[in-house]
Amino acid sequence: MQRPSAGGKHDPEHLAQIVLETSQAIRSNPQDAGAWFRRGNARSNQGRYEEAKDDLTQVIALAPDNSMAWNNRGIAFLCTGDAANAVSDISRAIALDGEYRDAYHNRGLAYSELGNLDEAISDLTRALEIDPDFWSAYRHRSILHAMKGDHDASYKDYLMARDKGW
Repeated sequence: MQRPSAGGKHDPEHLAQIVLETSQAIRSNPQDAGAWFRRGNARSNQGRYEEAKDDLTQVIALAPDNSMAWNNRGIAFLCTGDAANAVSDISRAIALDGEYRDAYHNRGLAYSELGNLDEAISDLTRALEIDPDFWSAYRHRSILHAMKGDHDASYKDYLMARDKGW
């Protein structure tokens, strides 16, 4: 049985509509960084990561100071198994915006894929300094503490994640 469409941002029909509309906008104005960005995000949410990377590369070419484009392309790299390029792109996002909570979280995930657990924990800790209610960072940091054998820290972060809304 298929779930009814919620009409939310990850609804397949809604994402297809965004791709259609932004593709038309890009044909009309190839310099529209916002249309490239929106299409790249929609494609990423569709699981079309290679196409998302292409779109976000266009955003970066048009607006190199767009920290969200760097972060989101980094996520697309991460989703295609290229954690090294993910770290590189997300580091650029952080260089552009040192308070970008989600970028620290995402780079932490990329570092963990590379086995750099200390760097991952450091980035997740920075995300929590920016937003102490960021439950997802607690959850991921809990997993990393467990991987390192620090079960007390893992349990504390697990409880924080649970209490913050996990």
